[in-house]
Amino acid sequence: MNSKFLLLVIIVTLCVLGLYQLTKAGRHTYPEFQFTEGQIAEYDILAPFDFPVYKTEEQVQEEYAAKLAQEGKSYWMSPDVEFEAYSSLDRLFALIYEAADSSDPGAVALSARQQGFLLDNPVLMFTGDKQRISSSHARIKAALEDLYKAGIYSGISGDSIRVETENGTQQRSLARYFELAEAKRLILQKLEPSLALLVDKNASKLIQANLVLDTESYEEQKKQIFDSIDRVSGMVKQNEVIIRLNQRLKQEDINKVNSLSLEYQARGERKSTLMQWLGFMGLLLFILVVVYAFNTHYWLSTAREEHGFAGAAVLNAGFVVIILAALLTNDVLGLPVSLIPLALAIIPAAVLLGYSVGYFYTVGAVLLLGPFINWDASGMTLLLLSTLITLVLINRFQARHNFIKIWLFLFLSVNLINGALTMISYTGGDFLEKLKGLFRNTGYSLVSTTISVIGSLALVTYFERKWNRATKQVLMELQEFNHPLLKRLATDAVGTYHHSLMVGNLAERAAAAIGANASLARVGSYFHDIGKSVNPEIFTENNEDSAEFYTKFTPEESAEIIRDHVKEGAVLAEKHRIPKEVVDIIWQHHGTSYIRYFLDAAQRQGKVEDLDAFRYPGPLPQSKEAALVMLADVVESTSKSKSAATDAEIAKLIDDTIQRLIRDGQFDEAPITIKDLAIAKEVMCPVLESVFRKRLEYPEEKQP
Repeated sequence: MNSKFLLLVIIVTLCVLGLYQLTKAGRHTYPEFQFTEGQIAEYDILAPFDFPVYKTEEQVQEEYAAKLAQEGKSYWMSPDVEFEAYSSLDRLFALIYEAADSSDPGAVALSARQQGFLLDNPVLMFTGDKQRISSSHARIKAALEDLYKAGIYSGISGDSIRVETENGTQQRSLARYFELAEAKRLILQKLEPSLALLVDKNASKLIQANLVLDTESYEEQKKQIFDSIDRVSGMVKQNEVIIRLNQRLKQEDINKVNSLSLEYQARGERKSTLMQWLGFMGLLLFILVVVYAFNTHYWLSTAREEHGFAGAAVLNAGFVVIILAALLTNDVLGLPVSLIPLALAIIPAAVLLGYSVGYFYTVGAVLLLGPFINWDASGMTLLLLSTLITLVLINRFQARHNFIKIWLFLFLSVNLINGALTMISYTGGDFLEKLKGLFRNTGYSLVSTTISVIGSLALVTYFERKWNRATKQVLMELQEFNHPLLKRLATDAVGTYHHSLMVGNLAERAAAAIGANASLARVGSYFHDIGKSVNPEIFTENNEDSAEFYTKFTPEESAEIIRDHVKEGAVLAEKHRIPKEVVDIIWQHHGTSYIRYFLDAAQRQGKVEDLDAFRYPGPLPQSKEAALVMLADVVESTSKSKSAATDAEIAKLIDDTIQRLIRDGQFDEAPITIKDLAIAKEVMCPVLESVFRKRLEYPEEKQP
């Protein structure tokens, strides 16, 4: 690892440590104990002084709920409800008066319905007698007053309730008040049928519960009850054994040591300066080791050869981003550790730089998160396993760019691991509450994983464009013949253009048959000879008289001219930002094979001083796609020298070509097998057979 990488390691270490100092330092300067229920104690703990044992938050809440239920809620007779009922009655009879004077009572009834009232032909009901209407109004109001004076309630259970009266709070029997349905039944019985029908149809407006919760008094009551709860559950005496060596810890044991930590804080007894300094140095060393270990792995990986220092800088910046996301999730939003969007950085790293980098990056990121999440073993386990499982599934199902599958893998992994850890940690208690928490976290994880995958999609797309990757979309665009380089090839080097199309057909079919990237094979074929567009007339497929050009040069100089089309093609491709994978095929499609025509000419003249002068520069094909383009290129070129060929001759031509390339070592560095080559031959044969297949001769058109 060079000095630039070492400097990066130091900078990232200091950034992570700085974030810890800014956000967490000072919270743990008091003596503290990290225990979990069911853990086996590794040492004894004796009480250094007398101290109270505080109730847990759950115990306080349980006691608060019990006292609140015992005290009961406070109710009062709301005048607002009664006033609203009388106002509704007045508006109802105003409509009835209007109907009595109207020539169109039906229109009034419709207007009443729009206001929430129901009237059944009010003129017929009261025969237009306004005195009767007035007396009916008074009788209904008097009946309502009796009900509201007694009190109407709804949704209250029990035998008695607390009621706020002018004489203070009193405990009264619930039987002295009317339940809402009972109140409605009583008033309907009390009124004559026509008025009962009117009240029944408008009961929701006229009859409501006026015995309602006294919100202000209830809030004050809750506060008093909560403040009255004693937070201390007991005392521990000095030198009393709190925890014994090899003891299995219960919740009450953990509560005692937590209370001891609180007592240390209350007494202002901080860790000694030496202990704080040792803690700081230990954390610094831990962060440095993690960051250095990851960068060492990156240094030794193939990702560094391709992306160099820039790739390392992006990954290390990702560590800082992950920590900031954790602080936002936990400290700011107060959400569980499981919802930290770790995958937002991990998935792009794995997709862009390889799964080996992704696995190490996951481990490094989770370890660096440890100090920021209080070394939550359960949360760290969840983040580590769910992310690693997601990467394994992406790799197994080859879903690098299928982000819907990636989201499904991530969502299922997070929730399955979370469910498993919840069941493992369950030791009794309210199972339904645990289940509710699990479902709540599932909902949160839906949001978290969606954000992670959408962010990953954005990052992958950005860096693939920036790093000029051969993505599916880019390869589709490069297959369009309106690309400037292909248009130039089609215009200036027609023979090479048609040769490239044929090579593309052969290579694509072979790649699809053996499970390689068929689109990359076709695009690589289209661009493999793009360098010939620089001087198209010196190549035979574009100019039948090209041999005359080489009479001016020695065989070695001629070989150099031919060899230049590889370099010129790579330069053109890079200038037009063709993806690196395609540029690699341009460099590799001839491997280190001999430029046989001019080598034979030099040997006939006895002028061969250096065989390497007649070789292509290489490198050898490094991928299946490059190997298939090489094979298709040679096979197509060789077949062009034949005016006709049988199926057997075509098969032999491909066989001979494969054997020669193997003997020359051209496939030594490509991950292609003999079986792959045999399959490639099988799918290439029909394509070449169609080229040489004899067509029907059409008779000449006779003149009439």
